[in-house]
Amino acid sequence: MPAIIKSTTQLPYTLAMLSGYLAALLAPVALCAATEPETETEVKPEVITITGSRIRRTQLETNAPIVSISAEEIRLSGAVDINQLLNQMPAMVPASSSQTSNASGYAGTSTQDLRGMGATRTLVLVNGRRHVPAIPGTSIVDVSSIPTALIERVDILTGGASSIYGADAVSGVVNIVLKRDFTGTVLNSSYSSTTKGDGQRWYGTLTHGSEFSDNRGFYNAHLSYHTSQPVEGRDRAYIANDLTYIENPRRGEAGEFDFILGRRTPLYSTNQRNFLLQGRPYQVNAGNELLPMLPDSAAVFGSSQTQLAALAVDDTYGTYYSRYEWARLAVPMSQLNLSSNLHRDLGNNLQLTAEFKYVQSRSESRLSPMVEYGVSPLPTDYAFYTAEQHAEVARIGQGLLFGGYFPEMGRMGSDNRYDLFQGVIALQGITEQNHRWQFSAQHGVTELQIKQLNDYQEEHWRKGVWGSFMDPQTYEVRFCDAACTPINVFQPLTAAAINYLKLDPHQSRERLTQSVINAALDGDLWDLPAGPVNYALGFEHRREQSRSTPSDVQLAGIGAYSRKVQPQFGKYHVSEAFAELQLPLLAGLPAAEQLNLQTAWRTSRYNLAGTNHSWSAGIDWMPLEHVKVRASRAKAVRAPNINEVFQPESQFRNYIFEVCYSAYRQLGSEFREANCDQLGLTNPANYYWDALIVTSGNQALQAETAYTFTGGLVYSAHFIDNLNFTVDYWDINLVDKIGTLPWGEVYPNCMDSSSLDNIFCQLIERRDNLMILNLSYLNLAKHSTRGIDYALDYHWPISSLGATLSLQSNWGRLLERKLQSDPSAAELETTGSMAFPKWRGRNRFNIATQNINFSLTAHYIGRQKPSLSRDASRYAVTETGRVWYLDLGFSYRVTEQLSVSASAFNLTDRQTPQVPGASTGGASWEMGYTAGLYDTLGRYYSLGITYNF
Repeated sequence: MPAIIKSTTQLPYTLAMLSGYLAALLAPVALCAATEPETETEVKPEVITITGSRIRRTQLETNAPIVSISAEEIRLSGAVDINQLLNQMPAMVPASSSQTSNASGYAGTSTQDLRGMGATRTLVLVNGRRHVPAIPGTSIVDVSSIPTALIERVDILTGGASSIYGADAVSGVVNIVLKRDFTGTVLNSSYSSTTKGDGQRWYGTLTHGSEFSDNRGFYNAHLSYHTSQPVEGRDRAYIANDLTYIENPRRGEAGEFDFILGRRTPLYSTNQRNFLLQGRPYQVNAGNELLPMLPDSAAVFGSSQTQLAALAVDDTYGTYYSRYEWARLAVPMSQLNLSSNLHRDLGNNLQLTAEFKYVQSRSESRLSPMVEYGVSPLPTDYAFYTAEQHAEVARIGQGLLFGGYFPEMGRMGSDNRYDLFQGVIALQGITEQNHRWQFSAQHGVTELQIKQLNDYQEEHWRKGVWGSFMDPQTYEVRFCDAACTPINVFQPLTAAAINYLKLDPHQSRERLTQSVINAALDGDLWDLPAGPVNYALGFEHRREQSRSTPSDVQLAGIGAYSRKVQPQFGKYHVSEAFAELQLPLLAGLPAAEQLNLQTAWRTSRYNLAGTNHSWSAGIDWMPLEHVKVRASRAKAVRAPNINEVFQPESQFRNYIFEVCYSAYRQLGSEFREANCDQLGLTNPANYYWDALIVTSGNQALQAETAYTFTGGLVYSAHFIDNLNFTVDYWDINLVDKIGTLPWGEVYPNCMDSSSLDNIFCQLIERRDNLMILNLSYLNLAKHSTRGIDYALDYHWPISSLGATLSLQSNWGRLLERKLQSDPSAAELETTGSMAFPKWRGRNRFNIATQNINFSLTAHYIGRQKPSLSRDASRYAVTETGRVWYLDLGFSYRVTEQLSVSASAFNLTDRQTPQVPGASTGGASWEMGYTAGLYDTLGRYYSLGITYNF
């Protein structure tokens, strides 16, 4: 059943008023002395608010489902980052975390994605208030910046909640409730590691809290620090094995599949830069002699006879390694967190709350060293050819292609630091008519510094190897001159070559500020026969601005891939008015023990996106004492964020597959071949395009809108105490969705459409051998998804043993998930694809006595298919099968002061499913992250100690 929380409505402000709050922190005694003492007859009002509503209530249920994670569950798990538990919930699709993100700049951030609608559509609150975003230009919150030792519980509210909490709550709300009236001094420390001896993490916290003025005030301060070590993809054989589909040598025989599993690695996956001689890979040794990379009996697979990126070998010969040699499964990071909170009863029904936090995080992103994929031929007169290579050039009539990594250049990546500050001051009171008023102010700042390492100058690379470079802005061709250093790619790079290529570390900066003021009033209006009419209304004003300053290298576009980034500055403000009403319609009647109507409305006026309205309406109906029916319908709105509106034009180069190439032209839609022929691409010579990808914001964006419905049943068994069961159907239909088309999908979608007159082809420009993709943020068509959630909660006190048994079960059934990138495009069904299985579930069993607490958690991931279009009759394996993970948690109270704990995740050391597309975690490594449902680390454990002074 949903849990109740103390009143925590959104109460923010500006920096100017924080000085008073800081004074209160530094001198609570002085504050106390300055306050008039209370009389003994004064009664403190008890104010209770349900997550998902601003109206005070005593009932546990709302018209929308809520799932909670308790502080005890967090402690038993040994989790340092709450994301570790949140991502197990069926409604949550894993986004970035320290174990899923290796992206430059934001490595290690932990973000939330309810229903797979995107992290920008999940609103994260702390104590019911907005938290300052961690990623400038967005609304995305890093939940790892909230120390687990301070968390009382986490509530997950699914469904559109914009009318109650404001923009960004399109798919739901994650509300992290912190401990407030904490007293004493507690020291926590823990150590965790994988059983393979990597990924070590150390975590220590010190929390002190005290009361003053006869329990009329509470003050606490918190210090925590943790540091973690990396986990490399090369150290997990079930990941770094280049699992793929290969043609079955026995295809055509009865009962045989056309494709079976194999392990093939591309010819560029080596530190020895190799090339083809008579169709076989060779290297040049230090003595300038040609050596074969493979034994004569080893086959080279692929349709191309020249391009190394299209060729592969079995990964059993030792001369090549997996493409995931340079991938990371866990990001090294460290984090310092300082926070303090003050709650003071000032008398006369007036209360003061003040909060302050500072977080400093450092993380490290490391990708591969400089690499050449073997798709651009060397000049025919390349100065470093051997005699044998010259002969091969003469035979094939073009320069050789080469592929391989250059580890002597060092791994490319970044060192990242972000500093986060947030302060809140709030006042709350009760009127003589028992109406509660609230006012709060909040200011937060996030600063991010990104230092790029081991970058190289693209122009120097092109001129030193190929002899010329075409400027992607002016299309001017510049040739190797006297200042140019010719580079021998077949040998380790010389010191002169490295000095010519390598750029000094260069640093970019980003900064975001957020200021919010909020005022609200709630209470009872009048009494009806079925009970009092409750209301809440208020006003909120929010200002955000974000600035990014690229490094000199990025401004000039001289780094790798000629990536050019412009400075960005954007800001917006929004004023919002909201109202919520609860009407008790019936009570105490046959078939109507209780019937309530709840409705909410919010009007938001943006200086950029205009005026938008969101609303919700719901019912709670108890036809019987133990049965409740609930339903809600809502319209949720999200205005474009700063990045989506103000991102300046930036660009980078990459390769795009030529879908009209002979090996690919029959792998698309029924229209691909005809479209290829219409463009004259009947037999392209190359299987790739050299592409310039240009991205930008769009100041003409409109707000996106989601229409959501949730309806379900709550059953509290009358024949078994403390047994509750809920089932809820949910449906989200997002229209005018804001986003950019993935650059790698634009050209295939262009050629797979029914005609060449489509939105994808309109984004493409061709110039000689260069393809230009002009991508900006757009209001795309729609994203719809629906499913069913199940939850069971049972507690069984055993008084004879002094123990309590409990069982919590949360399951989700995804019924539909459709994407449509353009009104003219067909809807794409993704139910059952990677990260979106039809079934997900989590069962948790717990037994607790006065001194011992033990938990066993089993979470389930249903079948997934890396490709829904793959014909299962032709492939030996097309789906992952079902996967269970087991986690254990144990704590023992040794003395009144001392407790110890131990936990283990993935107890059975379950590996990733060995299916292409799932073996690496279930997502795209090439995009710099491994966010998927599957655990990639294997079994790991945590040991902890807690001491109360």
